[in-house]
Amino acid sequence: MKALSTFALAVIVAAIPLSSPSAGEKLLVNQAGTVTYGAAKNPTIRLARNASTSLADNDWAKTAKNSKATVTLPDSSVVLMGENSEVQMQSFDNSKIATASFYVVGKVRFNVKHPAGARANYTFKTSTGQIAVRGTVGDIFAQETPNGQPAGLQVNVYSVSNPALPVRVTLNNGQVFTLNAGQSLVVTAAAGALVAAVGAVTNSTFAPFTQLGAPANASSLGITTTTTTAAASGTVTAAAASSVATTTAAAIAVGTATAVTVVSNSSKPTLAPTASPSMTPSPSPSPSPTSSPTTAPSPSSTPITIIISGHTPMPGMPGGPGGPAVPGGPAAPAHSNVPPGPPNAAAPGHPTPTLPNVRPTPPI
Repeated sequence: MKALSTFALAVIVAAIPLSSPSAGEKLLVNQAGTVTYGAAKNPTIRLARNASTSLADNDWAKTAKNSKATVTLPDSSVVLMGENSEVQMQSFDNSKIATASFYVVGKVRFNVKHPAGARANYTFKTSTGQIAVRGTVGDIFAQETPNGQPAGLQVNVYSVSNPALPVRVTLNNGQVFTLNAGQSLVVTAAAGALVAAVGAVTNSTFAPFTQLGAPANASSLGITTTTTTAAASGTVTAAAASSVATTTAAAIAVGTATAVTVVSNSSKPTLAPTASPSMTPSPSPSPSPTSSPTTAPSPSSTPITIIISGHTPMPGMPGGPGGPAVPGGPAAPAHSNVPPGPPNAAAPGHPTPTLPNVRPTPPI
């Protein structure tokens, strides 16, 4: 009975959401679905729905499909994680300036605040580059390959608390972009080259983040609440890339133009010449000096030897008794009792092929 009471008490305690941590801690909350956390990448400790726990520096949080979580910082800033995303809480220091560092894979919304006039300096690192945020609301979609190589990056900025402090994005190739409210940066990666373009926030650039909800100023940005979710699970290279193509940054690395040229050339295949076949003579007995033609033979005059399985060529013909061997075929059988015939007559305007020891074909 005592054991049963202990088990029931354990079940009740496990079902109660964790209490809020004390001030100064980083709080992870499961908003929906499956959320895990731990000290290593791909964490396995599950967090119950609506439960919370504190994160230490370098801890990881991960969401599964159709899941969401929030990380609330001591300065009241919030990082909202979308589905299939990972965030590492690398560090946080609130001694003078609220300084935080994250590593992001997937989709997150940052809402970095300045409580009571304080300053903040948040950095979100990705495999493609890093994003410096100071009093801003926006989204990040960071993609990488299984081995951690860049696979695309998108940054939307919806509002900034101080226009003099825009979002600053520094790519791995050294290029730097500043984004103000209502701007979007799309970076694609192919064969190690990064191509970036800056444009306005639109329904297309917002589409990957619909799960996170519309920002408070969506109407002023032209974002409709009926935005399709077709691109929500896609890549940053589809609809988002096309909507920002009007303002292209000087970020095209070497090799991009070559790829375009190859695609262009592949649409115009080179046809093999049919009117000028190679006139390289096939192996045959050398013609006599008196029978050498003075004009180049036409393609139709090239002799063609057809060997029919089970049929023996005529004496003197290639492959037949007394005739030359057929290239690539069996040696011709020898004979000693077939007298040589007269040379073949040439057709007008065509060379006279030299076929030694050819007997006239008897009429059928």
